Amino acid sequence: MEKVIYKNSYAVKTGPKRRTRKFIKLSLAYCVLAAFIVAAILPIVWIFTTSINASNTLLTTSLDIIPEKMTLNHYKNILFGPNSNFFLWLKNSIIVAGATTGLSLMLGTTAAYAFSRFRFKGRKTLLNIFLLLNAFPNILAIVAYYKIITTLNLVNTLIGLVIVYTGGQLVFTIWNLKGYFDTLPYEIEEAALIDGASVLKIFTKIVLPLSRPAIAVTAMFSFMAGWNEYIFAMTFTTNKGIFTLPVGLWSLQNAGNYAQNWPLFAAGSLIVAVPVMIVFLLLQKSLISGLTLGSTK
Repeated sequence: MEKVIYKNSYAVKTGPKRRTRKFIKLSLAYCVLAAFIVAAILPIVWIFTTSINASNTLLTTSLDIIPEKMTLNHYKNILFGPNSNFFLWLKNSIIVAGATTGLSLMLGTTAAYAFSRFRFKGRKTLLNIFLLLNAFPNILAIVAYYKIITTLNLVNTLIGLVIVYTGGQLVFTIWNLKGYFDTLPYEIEEAALIDGASVLKIFTKIVLPLSRPAIAVTAMFSFMAGWNEYIFAMTFTTNKGIFTLPVGLWSLQNAGNYAQNWPLFAAGSLIVAVPVMIVFLLLQKSLISGLTLGSTK
């Protein structure tokens, strides 16, 4: 027999059939989520087991997750091998990714605030141009980038890579932050203006603190763009002392160390992913709120 419970003037029926349907729906939802989680974790587990496999195999007919013979020598060879300059490449990647993130945020936040709050001639045209540029992959501009970097004599320099990566990220940064700035109530800024605050003070003391979630999301994407990028770094650098981690690991593979050693390649892939995981964990709360808050404000 179903019971009727009144909540907020609405009658809600509860009973065995309703509870059964709810249980089935929840079970199906959890099964789908579990399938997605397994699909996301399985490649990582496979790469890890490959990296500790003592035998030089990538695929096996065995269904065992843990290999029969395990070793950590692959990680040792990546970090301290005779042909590896891992820590130098790590330093270069940190410099490039960090500078790209900082420069993209500095230029992107100010430009996005201007597009959001001020009305000037050509504003809509510029926004449409940015949106059009974002529709094309950055690889199409590789020739133009190379000519600019060559003209500025910045080939084989970290500064050249930072300029290229920052230019490629600015469109996304401006559009992403501009959309978030649009959701902030302008009345707060008007009240600050009445109290005598300058535009710069309003931007730094009010707008930026309120926009931390969006800034965290933008910073994460900018960092990953500078950290994982391979094609531009390979094209604009030929000196091993300037290599970033993706190009450095490729140079080891090109030298023959990775050509037939998949466990070594898997170990290098996991090591490169660790800093990104650390950054994600540090920004986790801001990232989650930044991805969801814009739709509810």
